[in-house]
Amino acid sequence: MPLSTPFLVSSLLLLLLHHTASHQAIADGDILLPPKMTHAVEYRIESTDGCFKWSWDDHDLLLVLPEFNSSSQHCSTSARLKSIAHYNGRKETIVYATDSHTGTVVRYRVNVDEISRIQIFNTPHKLDVDGLATLRVRAFDSEDKVFLSLVGLRFMWQMTPEAHGLPRNLVHVPLKDSPLSDYGGFFGDSDIQVNLEESGVFSDLCVVKGTEIGVSIVSVSLLESSSRYLKDEITLTVAEAMSLDPPSPVYVLIGAVVRYTLKSIRSNMPRVVSLPSPFHHWSASNSSVAEVDGETGTARALSLGATQVVVRDTRILGQMQISSLHIVLPDNLLLFLRPLYLCGDCNIPAASRWYLVAGQQYIIHLKALSSTETGTHEVFITANDEIVVDLAHWGQFFCNILPVSVRVANKNKYRLLIAYSSGSEKLIATLAYRTGHGIKKEVLKVSQEFTVCNQIEFVKERAGNCFNRILLPWVPGVYQEFQLKANGGCAVFSSHYKWLSLDAAVVSVSASGIVRARKPGNATIRVMSIFDPLNYDEMVVEVSVPSSLVILPIFPVEVPVGSHLQASVTLRASSGAYFHACDAFGSYIRWKTESESFVIVNTTLRLLAVRLNSSSSSSGPACASTLIYPSGPGRTIVHATLNRENRPSESNVLNVSLRVAAYSPLTIHQASDGNRFGGYWFDTARIGSWNELGRSDDVNLALGTYLDVMLSGGPERWGEDVEFIETVDVIDEGKTYAKSRIFLDRISTVNGNLYRIGCKSLEPFSVIFRRGNLIGEEHRFTAVSEAEMVIICSYPSYILIIPDEELNAHPVIRSARGAERTVTVANGREIRMSAVGICNFDIAFANSSSFILRWELSECEGLAVFDDSKGYSSWERFLKLQNTSGRCTVRSTIVGFNDSLSNPDLSMVLGSYVDLTAAIQLQLVSPIRVSPEFSLLFFSPVARLNISIIGGSCYFDRLVNDTEIVEIHACDDCSQLTLAPKSVGSALVTVRDIGLVHPLSASSTVQVAEMDWIKILTGGAHIRIMEGSFVSVNVSVGVDDGRVFDPSQYVYMGIRVDIEENIVEVVDDYDFSILSERCIRGQNLVLQAMRLGVTTIYLSATKPSGHKILSQPVMLEARHIRYYSTDDQTAESHKFSGRLSAISPGNCTLIATTYGDGDIILLPSIASVSKGLRLVKVKCYVKR
Repeated sequence: MPLSTPFLVSSLLLLLLHHTASHQAIADGDILLPPKMTHAVEYRIESTDGCFKWSWDDHDLLLVLPEFNSSSQHCSTSARLKSIAHYNGRKETIVYATDSHTGTVVRYRVNVDEISRIQIFNTPHKLDVDGLATLRVRAFDSEDKVFLSLVGLRFMWQMTPEAHGLPRNLVHVPLKDSPLSDYGGFFGDSDIQVNLEESGVFSDLCVVKGTEIGVSIVSVSLLESSSRYLKDEITLTVAEAMSLDPPSPVYVLIGAVVRYTLKSIRSNMPRVVSLPSPFHHWSASNSSVAEVDGETGTARALSLGATQVVVRDTRILGQMQISSLHIVLPDNLLLFLRPLYLCGDCNIPAASRWYLVAGQQYIIHLKALSSTETGTHEVFITANDEIVVDLAHWGQFFCNILPVSVRVANKNKYRLLIAYSSGSEKLIATLAYRTGHGIKKEVLKVSQEFTVCNQIEFVKERAGNCFNRILLPWVPGVYQEFQLKANGGCAVFSSHYKWLSLDAAVVSVSASGIVRARKPGNATIRVMSIFDPLNYDEMVVEVSVPSSLVILPIFPVEVPVGSHLQASVTLRASSGAYFHACDAFGSYIRWKTESESFVIVNTTLRLLAVRLNSSSSSSGPACASTLIYPSGPGRTIVHATLNRENRPSESNVLNVSLRVAAYSPLTIHQASDGNRFGGYWFDTARIGSWNELGRSDDVNLALGTYLDVMLSGGPERWGEDVEFIETVDVIDEGKTYAKSRIFLDRISTVNGNLYRIGCKSLEPFSVIFRRGNLIGEEHRFTAVSEAEMVIICSYPSYILIIPDEELNAHPVIRSARGAERTVTVANGREIRMSAVGICNFDIAFANSSSFILRWELSECEGLAVFDDSKGYSSWERFLKLQNTSGRCTVRSTIVGFNDSLSNPDLSMVLGSYVDLTAAIQLQLVSPIRVSPEFSLLFFSPVARLNISIIGGSCYFDRLVNDTEIVEIHACDDCSQLTLAPKSVGSALVTVRDIGLVHPLSASSTVQVAEMDWIKILTGGAHIRIMEGSFVSVNVSVGVDDGRVFDPSQYVYMGIRVDIEENIVEVVDDYDFSILSERCIRGQNLVLQAMRLGVTTIYLSATKPSGHKILSQPVMLEARHIRYYSTDDQTAESHKFSGRLSAISPGNCTLIATTYGDGDIILLPSIASVSKGLRLVKVKCYVKR
């Protein structure tokens, strides 16, 4: 579309006002419409609110068409009225609009009448060249009332030059090609008017364009046949618009020369007219104030006052442009500053101090002001005015002032200020002027301080950070923050910056520069100096939902057991870019491992190492970090998950996994046993940390021997894409490689690789083993473990014999070095005799088998002999000890070398070490034992218990496991120990023979108890005894579990013998003297029948608690027997003893009669006796 001129704009405004008036809001009113001619005339009634139902009186005259808006098809807010009847006199009808919500009824009186006259509506009657004008027809009835609509009527428009023969200077512009087509939504009738034009006629609207300067007559006539002939015409002038620069009014100083610039305007495009011009003439209304060149338009100010400078276009009468020129005195001088890269009115006004940006160029704008009766005006500075702008000091080092380019108009009032670097300076400007003709010039002066600051820039926090864009993550409920920092702007404190978000709904920013992600989107963050709002920097912050969780490859994935694995994750956007910060997500990311041996220690950890590594990483920052503690070696998978929504679902969960491993530190273990080869012992079946060889452990080897070591721990092979290494290096004391100077062989076994290290030169070596994984995919850090051992190769300084030890353990060797050379051993068994080589550092060799030993016995006849069937090497023998005590000497001597020292040079060096001898004397004794192995000890302060010690060396340790139960009394006799009770209970008494090489022990259990029962064991319930004779009664004392006290304890128990009748007496078991106390002293109680009779006896004792214990009662009967023979000639009998004496052959009867108390016959017996017979058969008849 052609560009409209100001004239077209004014025309459109008038049409818009007319249309708004004709399409008013619904209210009562009158509407005047013409009758139907060729087409029906339409008119729209519309409202912005309400919901109306339409009705009218005369359906033959008028048609009402309701219109519905897009939001509701049942609610009408407007209606189109159509005049559908031909003219038949003036007619009137009523249209009703009823609001269905309020019930309000609006009435419209519609009159239909014929048109009396028409008129072209257009203001003003002048048109610019290439400009557009919209012409409209207005119609009136006979009462000169205006018809509200002419839409649908046909018209004819014509344009002819005012003078015959002149070219046409107006052309018709179709409505569809004019700017009016853009307003179809306002007018709503343009489609009807466009259709009329396309049918070959015109409507009530006509758009014309001025093509050349001149005057044309525009006429219009109504073409409807049913109407009388109606016509109107106007004169329309097409002229060239002009403008002057400087624009009016112009205020200048005396002596100023103003060179006006004349511009002509076509199609809204100004064009400078070259002067002098044949079509333009200049003049001044007051030549005493200023004179103007009539051809060039140059005006010179002569004196104070005012005049008008006029330029006329000679081609059009009355076409001119006027500028008001005022000659004044200045009374103020101002300085303004504007960055060169800014255009328009962007001046920085004068202030206490200007702040500039280093590296920028600025325009200094000087303004001279003059105060008049009409106000204060800016003086137009010309090239003739004397203006000086300079620096007060030597600021040229960081800034400079230059004249402006010639391309700048009125350049005398501008200066170019270039700021090189930071610093402060003062600017001084002066203006010299005259107050009248021949009067001395006066000077206006102004100064301005300024400071040059560095350009404000955002600070880059880490490598890879995009300078003009920050990417932050967001999920519902998590608002990530990021600290922005800036430099420059002469800021001393952080408060000297002002932060601004251009879209705070997406990203907000605090006064300290902390941005917070609010929702997905983009927002520009601006930081500016509070001193200079033009000194700023901008950064785009993009907020998006993270699409993936990524492991940061900044930590090792293999660590030794006991240390911590570290893992960190970051987030990545759907574009693949990493976010600049995501620490707010740390508490929302969950960690877990697949193995219980790998424990998550802290899921909210913020490690300094994480921050340092992630800040320099190109893989993004650490969103969440954790420590994983491996309690043992192995591998596992670490999982990190993030739920992006409150509702858990697979699509909302981000997860990532990492394979990690932990390994035991690489350790060296001795894997060969020197126990039988002149070295120390260790358990090859249990290779573990207890026999680990470290850097501080020196291993001594005899020259020509070897040691097997095995590696354990260290990283396992990671995978095919990661190189795995296992190396060994040997260096000497000078830190040079010496692998060729030792034996080193690698042997594969079922338990792994075995290394055999041997000595072939006399010097120490460091053997360094390395095992681990190098760098590869998903294994960004090497994991190599290192272990070192020291091998010292030397020769024996002496040998040490170790008796009666199965193993040459280090404690045994240390004990043997400091012990006497006479040792005591238990006889009756086989013992091992071994020897160990000792170096000059008094340290045992790991192996001395390269030397050969000879063993000898001295003074050992009947005591010990060697068992030649046993012994693995010459460094151990087995000795059989007889069951005899005595002393025996064992001797061992180095007598030669094995094949490993066949080298003549080595043999010569070691020749002086042959005949090294060691000897030891053995003292043989019987093994120790104790008796009894269990005892009951009576609980009494005076009670004692003796335990016998049999055999041993007589160097004993006597121990009791519970001294609160039993205590041991000192005793000089090593064959027994005496115990005293302290409380009731059980204790273990141990006797340890410490005089032996291998101490032997024997133990006895002692139970301290009170008696629970007393029993009389002899005679059952009835004991018979002859008068004057003795009877021994067995007694037993025990406890509830059935165990009995030793009779030696009875003497401490106070057991009394209770006798009801004094028929018997308790006598001493040894001399049979009567005991007046009647207390038992041992197991047997001896009673003597003092007279005939029957009595009851029992035993009693009192416990410490006062409770008395009684034995069962036993009846005791005292009797006597008398013997006599029926034939004294054959045999005679002793009266009381019953002793028979044979007198002569024959038979006789022996009669024995038992008498009780009172010589009562209790039991007669008869025996037949035959002389010469060794067997006497006695028949007894029992009578009461």
